[in-house]
Amino acid sequence: MNLVLVYAVSFLGLSFLVLNTVLFLKDSAVRARVTNTFLTYLVALCIIEISCHVIGILYPYSNLFISHFYFVFQFVFMSCLYYKLFKEQRIKCLIVIVFCIEVLVLAWGYYANPQLFWGFNIYEIVSTSFILVCYALLYIFKNLEVEHKYFNFSIGLILYLCCSISIFLSGQLDMVLYEDPFIDIWIFNSLFYIIFQYMVYREYLFFKKQVV
Repeated sequence: MNLVLVYAVSFLGLSFLVLNTVLFLKDSAVRARVTNTFLTYLVALCIIEISCHVIGILYPYSNLFISHFYFVFQFVFMSCLYYKLFKEQRIKCLIVIVFCIEVLVLAWGYYANPQLFWGFNIYEIVSTSFILVCYALLYIFKNLEVEHKYFNFSIGLILYLCCSISIFLSGQLDMVLYEDPFIDIWIFNSLFYIIFQYMVYREYLFFKKQVV
């Protein structure tokens, strides 16, 4: 029963993601106000999430490698997004430097230990998520008194990534994946993903209101 609940919550999050992507792509007026980086991020996320669910259903516990595409692509697209959003040149330079260092560290990690590709890479998940949380918090702080574009999205991103960081730093990864009593932790993460998608939807409504 718990497993059914996990899949139900997970599919709800996926459905919300697909809905948000369709809304942003279908509405030409909103699409014109959103950066191409953000739109590409949503489309890429849809492809990755759908692939992850299909592989997970057909070959249970064989889709862990998909997480690398998710977190790396998210790091790349979000770094590009916040690079465009920030006006200060110092912050832009910092984003470029951090991006280059992080990519080099990740590349070296997979070169030194190719087996990392077939499971969760805790460093990859925590480091990329923490960096994006910092960008989002800084962006909100820097723009409190101006037009609040991407505020809903940034808040949702912070909540979801902080939840993910907490789970993967808990040291209970095996139990989260395989032990039934701890499956509630995975549901908890999926619920925060739904909250994240709800905030993306609120971002759509914000841009829609601007058009009207």
